[in-house]
Amino acid sequence: MTTDLSLLTTAAAKWEAAAKDFETVQGTYDSQVRNVAVDGSWTGTAATTFRETTKTQTYNQYTAAAAEARAVASLLRDAHGQFTELRKKLENEVKRAEEAGMKVSENGSATFDFAKADKALADAARHDPDLHTTEATWSARIATAVQAVDDADQGVKLALQAAVQDTDLFDGFANGFNAKAEGDIEKVEAKKAAELALELDSKGHLDEKKLAELERLFRDNSGNKEFSRTLLDNVGADGAIKLSNKLDGLTSSDKSHKQDYLALQGGLATSVSTATADAKTPFYEKWREELRKAGEKNFGSKTNPLYGYQSFVSLMGHHDQYGKAFLNDLGNDIIATEKQHDGIWNRIAGGHKGIGNDPLDGLLGIMGKQPDAATAFFDPGADGKNEHLKYLLKDRHWPKWTTVGPAGIHDLDDPASRMGFGSAFEAAATGKVPGTHHALGGHSEAEARVMHDTIRVLNSDWKGDKLPQNLRSPLGHMLTDYTSDTHEILSRTNEHYKKFNEEGGVWKDGGTVRMAVHKDDLVKIMRGVADDPAAFAAMYNAERQYAADTLVQVPFKGDPDNRAAAIEAASSVYGFYDGISSDVVFDKRDQAIQWARDVSHAATATSGALLNFVPAEIGNGIATPKGVKVGADLTNRLFDFAAYEWTKEQISEAGAAAGKETRAAFNTGQRQVDNLVLEWGRKNGYESNDGLVRHLVGSGQERHDSARNEAFIALDREK
Repeated sequence: MTTDLSLLTTAAAKWEAAAKDFETVQGTYDSQVRNVAVDGSWTGTAATTFRETTKTQTYNQYTAAAAEARAVASLLRDAHGQFTELRKKLENEVKRAEEAGMKVSENGSATFDFAKADKALADAARHDPDLHTTEATWSARIATAVQAVDDADQGVKLALQAAVQDTDLFDGFANGFNAKAEGDIEKVEAKKAAELALELDSKGHLDEKKLAELERLFRDNSGNKEFSRTLLDNVGADGAIKLSNKLDGLTSSDKSHKQDYLALQGGLATSVSTATADAKTPFYEKWREELRKAGEKNFGSKTNPLYGYQSFVSLMGHHDQYGKAFLNDLGNDIIATEKQHDGIWNRIAGGHKGIGNDPLDGLLGIMGKQPDAATAFFDPGADGKNEHLKYLLKDRHWPKWTTVGPAGIHDLDDPASRMGFGSAFEAAATGKVPGTHHALGGHSEAEARVMHDTIRVLNSDWKGDKLPQNLRSPLGHMLTDYTSDTHEILSRTNEHYKKFNEEGGVWKDGGTVRMAVHKDDLVKIMRGVADDPAAFAAMYNAERQYAADTLVQVPFKGDPDNRAAAIEAASSVYGFYDGISSDVVFDKRDQAIQWARDVSHAATATSGALLNFVPAEIGNGIATPKGVKVGADLTNRLFDFAAYEWTKEQISEAGAAAGKETRAAFNTGQRQVDNLVLEWGRKNGYESNDGLVRHLVGSGQERHDSARNEAFIALDREK
């Protein structure tokens, strides 16, 4: 902490001066020594030998000496920069710990400083059961900062040692100067890492010292572009894949070093991410071309193949952020490979533990953590030229599991098929990482195009309850995120949505992006989602909250037409939901009650969480007046609307309908609307027996019934 780091730059200046001195002496040697051998004044055997070898070798040593000196100077300046930055980070960690009430010892241990704390704080600390955990956390943070300094110190040592080693075996000197001395610490470390990585792959193991050094090299250079590109340049795509395969095997076979091998996989994956972050570099194109060749290469056996892309995408799973261009390019390259080699990813025999057989689906799973990359990959574009969605939803031959037994060869669907895809296209349409809590709505035009085309393409191929199982939940989440749009589509009162459905389906309404599809297409996809009870319940709960918000935004005693429009819109939407529920129950028969229970359980489990919607101004042609905002931060929300026991009604109607030969007509949705109207009235001082409230209850029944029947008609078209 007290070392005078300026001595490093002082030493660097002296090494630079030494380089100039070597060049000056080289000039003197050239003019006063070498020239004697060529001016004819010196003859004989000694002169001949000198002319043929010594004069050139000695002259080159001056060149090498100058190169070595400059490399050392560069390394010292690099070291000064690193140590200055790392010491500052260490000092900041110590300062933060002290500000948090800690006392930091000379060895970096953090303990609560009772001497400096006032009595109340000290007493609280003594009785705090988490005090030791807090102290350990600060100690660990300081230890990490210290470790970074030590890692850098080891890197400088390695680079300086490498700089002064004569690497040319044919320069005529056993211990001459290093003409190829490297002045970049990270490049030296990368070459060492590549050397150790290739040794690990060829020998199958490293001794403890070398294993620790390889870990240090990755740890010390995490996120460094020069290190990452130099490393990958030296090992190549083939070498990276072989190393990944080796590490996969070692994590299973060498349990005592499992964490070490996992750390190496993480370091290698981080290097791939860092090296490929900028697509506009010569390295990027070279690496991508190498990866194309290695990606379709079989690194396994004929009977149990293991292709490069399978291993590479598995390796990528050890890091969580990659360049958008790299993800897009890699996806395109994998698609090109599988189109050229149909069935290449089919799983044969036992497969390979820890490595997914479908690299495209694995890559899409990684994209699911980067919504911007997923959106870029799936967005059809304003011109509709990007067909990734169409390919994955309709055209792709998804990999199979091939089994060989006494009964012959059988191809089975992979149970994990489309899981990565579902994650990616949910992220692409919503702009959010799946599973994260966020306000619903508020999409970009690209995200809305993904949602629009998903519904359009699915309706050209998959029909209702034929949706692939692993797409139901993601689609449900997507539709939940688009509740503000699906509400308007199913309300059947918004002329803008009808118009724009026929004119591209995505448009900007002021600052809000909207998405429209035909109501029949939407109903079919909702029907497919409904086979996943939890996904259907999430959609239903979002609609309940949104419908409640649209009602409360209309003045209860205001324009009767606006009030009626809001009620009729909600009734229409719930009519479609009831039609879908009826269709599911009709299809499932024996499992109908269980389905309703599962939906009800999921709805009850999540109904306590108040949903918010990104505020959006509602335009002409829908339930609420122009200028009204429906969305988050409403001060008069119908918090108690969930009191209506919809779940019990749902189960009861399912039981009544299960044994019938025709689809029973669910009415729970309209009773939901009536309950909302009652709560709406109470918020405005009207009880349920007041004339206005009694008039409004049931006023949307006709709209509900017609919507439910339209749902039946839409679903009948596909049966």
